[in-house]
Amino acid sequence: MKLHPVRLPILAASLAMLALSALAALPAMPATAPTPEPKFHRVELKPEKGAALPYTLEVPQDWQVRQVENYPGLWIGPADAKPPEDPRLIWVRGSKVSLANPTEIVTNIKTNDASHPEWAAPRVETRTVGGANCVLVEMETGTGGKARTSLTLKVPFQTVSVDFIASSARAEFPKMLPLYERILFSVQPAGNPPAGKK
Repeated sequence: MKLHPVRLPILAASLAMLALSALAALPAMPATAPTPEPKFHRVELKPEKGAALPYTLEVPQDWQVRQVENYPGLWIGPADAKPPEDPRLIWVRGSKVSLANPTEIVTNIKTNDASHPEWAAPRVETRTVGGANCVLVEMETGTGGKARTSLTLKVPFQTVSVDFIASSARAEFPKMLPLYERILFSVQPAGNPPAGKK
């Protein structure tokens, strides 16, 4: 059977309409679910012996606070994370630096940065975290395969301070930074409810 040339465009339009109708009848495909945010829990900074530090912080649900033989301070991370270079660890250690004048500390670090080519501090600032006047320092050390970047939050403790340190290979640092900031900026004085929760 021959189709009249005038009917060909009509037939093509009809087939297109049928195809669109068939597509509309198909069940809608569910949108790709976003990657769920990891659950966090608040932990005390308590050594095996002695009193707990007067701060708490929020870490991923499967992270724990522990001490590791031959490594001072507290290490917070998954059970299989081994210090000192595993990027999934937060190191908590004492510091002899007083935070009586955080602005002066920031100035001193920036001044020393200019005269010490073996390290760089591209980010140094005062920051209020958990109601405390703190100092935040991002520092780069090493070269080549040993190049590392750390993010340290210095918080006041008695007449000195406590350092919360996150560190990774420099190439990996941008990917880890949101998690590091999420954890370090969750620091709260022990006994205080988290921000926004009374």
